[in-house]
Order: sequence, then structure tokens, then C-alpha cells
Amino acid sequence: MAETDKQKQSHKSWLACPDCDTLHRMAPVPPPHDGKCCSCGRTLFSRTVNSINRTLAFSIAGLVLMIPANVYPIVTFSSYGVKNKNILYSGPDYLFIEGLPAVATLVFLTSILFPILFLLGLAYVSLWSKLRHFPKDYALTLRATQGLYRWGMIDVYLLGCLVAFIKLSQLATVVPGTGLYCLAGVLVCTLLAALSFDPDLLWRRYGACTNSIGFQFNTTTKESNA
Repeated sequence: MAETDKQKQSHKSWLACPDCDTLHRMAPVPPPHDGKCCSCGRTLFSRTVNSINRTLAFSIAGLVLMIPANVYPIVTFSSYGVKNKNILYSGPDYLFIEGLPAVATLVFLTSILFPILFLLGLAYVSLWSKLRHFPKDYALTLRATQGLYRWGMIDVYLLGCLVAFIKLSQLATVVPGTGLYCLAGVLVCTLLAALSFDPDLLWRRYGACTNSIGFQFNTTTKESNA
């Protein structure tokens, strides 16, 4: 017999703690409270006040800063009167020229493309959720956005720039450019947007407005095996 919507919803109304496997029944928890496991105390989810507006604001700010970060030089090297300006995609371009296309592609994806797609995804799902209007590709975009964050590595790229800055400063005059400050701003905005991002809230809104079953991760009540 086919399952009814209520039966499907009942199956999705449980959450297991990833540490101790204790089952919890889902229940709404208002921000800024956290949901913790009743057995081991692990934080299962967090609630952020004004989550959608914050995520939308930080993601748009990051996208705006991404433009000058890709246009202006990150660092300028000067040695014996010769200046060399490096922009964000100079790294992948240099690796490709040196015969390392796989590494160049990986650097391009993790330092440029994936961070942009992540911010675009956050802005997209937050805006439509705020307007309570959900396009057909909303669920797919939300799932993809949840998985993109772990692939963005702007922080690693900035760390590499810092190491190069320190080492090359002994051989040449190294001047940080506008692009470096903008890239640091992108990193800060991305981190703040990720901290404000509440996918459970977005899934709940999506499910309520489309009469579909959203993914829920709330939990407050421990169920015994009696």
C-alpha cells in the first residue's frame, strides 16, 4: 500500500544524533536557541535570529566584493624597476601554462568558481524564501548550495598569498593590492553568510508553501526504546 503524506511526514520526524545515535523527535525551536542531544549534549542544529535577511545581505555583499577582487591586482611585485601585477586568476593561469592543467582547474574551481556559485546560491534561495515564492528549481538549488560550501577554499588561497608575500618580500618589493583586501572581504562575507544560513528554515518555508515535505532537522524530545 502506498504511504500517505502523513506517514511520510512521520518517517521524516526523527533525527539521530551523529555521535550516540539517540533518536529525537522533531519540534520547532525558536532562535537563537540551539538543539542539543539529550544523551551526549552534542549540538544538533543552531537557530540564528533574522537568518534569511542576514544571509541575503552577506551573500550580496560578498558578490559585490567579488567583482573588484577579480579585476584589481592582488599583489604587485617590483624588482630592479620591473613591476609584475598579479590578479586572482593569475594563479590558475600560471599553473596551466606550466603544464599542470589538473591543478590549475582545481585551484580555479575552489578559489573562484565554487565560492561565487555558493554566494549566488545563498542569495537565490534566501531571496525567494523571503518573498515566499519558490521556482521549480528551488529545491535543487538549495541542495546544491548546501553542498558547495565545503568546496570553496578562499581561505586557503589567501593563506598561500600571505606565505608568498612573506617569502618574496626578502627578494623584491611586494605591495598588497586592492584585490587582496576585496578578497579578504569576500572571505568574511562568505563566513558570515554561512553562519547565518539556516537550511532547515528554508526547507520548512518551501514545504509549507508548496505542500511538499521539506527536510527538517529540529529536535527537542528524546524518545525511549520502551
